[in-house]
Amino acid sequence: MKSHNINEPTVFTRKKPLSPSRFIRPIHPKTAILPQYDAIDRVLKMDWVGQYKIHGHRTQIHIPPKGQELEPIAYNRHGQIHKKAIATEIKNELFRLFQGDHWNVIDCEWIKGQSKLYVFDVLKWNGRILSGLNYQDRYALLPRVYRSEHCETLAIFTTASKCMEVMESAPEYVEGLVFRSMFTKGFQDTSIIRCRWPGRGPHA
Repeated sequence: MKSHNINEPTVFTRKKPLSPSRFIRPIHPKTAILPQYDAIDRVLKMDWVGQYKIHGHRTQIHIPPKGQELEPIAYNRHGQIHKKAIATEIKNELFRLFQGDHWNVIDCEWIKGQSKLYVFDVLKWNGRILSGLNYQDRYALLPRVYRSEHCETLAIFTTASKCMEVMESAPEYVEGLVFRSMFTKGFQDTSIIRCRWPGRGPHA
């Protein structure tokens, strides 16, 4: 049996306390397709959907329960707390749109210069991690009909024609599309594919 070194930090002795809501490993695309009609059409016909890929800061936001004097926690995709604090106007919208009786967790892109969140997934709802749900069921939990200057739930595209259309009209902060499997359960990297457009994004 391995003995514990009394000089090692524990949950009782570490200087930094454990977060009241811990980081959840998010989905990250490892595969890419070309922005071509035939390639996109093949993916969509396998019960996948398209969605804008925003060129922002990937952010996992944990919204505390109602009635508790706690602040939302914003993690980057590596599980570290974002250095920039969430602005009050964004915080108010998070409470209005996503706060419940337990911790809720959303996955989004944060364009800090615009003070805007683009929400595309929910990872925890009413205190329960949603690893047993597919993307269709998780997406259904997100509010979609609302007005906000600081939050937007990203729409989904179901046809190759629509995907090609939005390529031509997307704002500059959109670097391409991601495609998500609607019926794969959990947060698997194999359930998402990247599709960057020429001249867009960090490697343009």
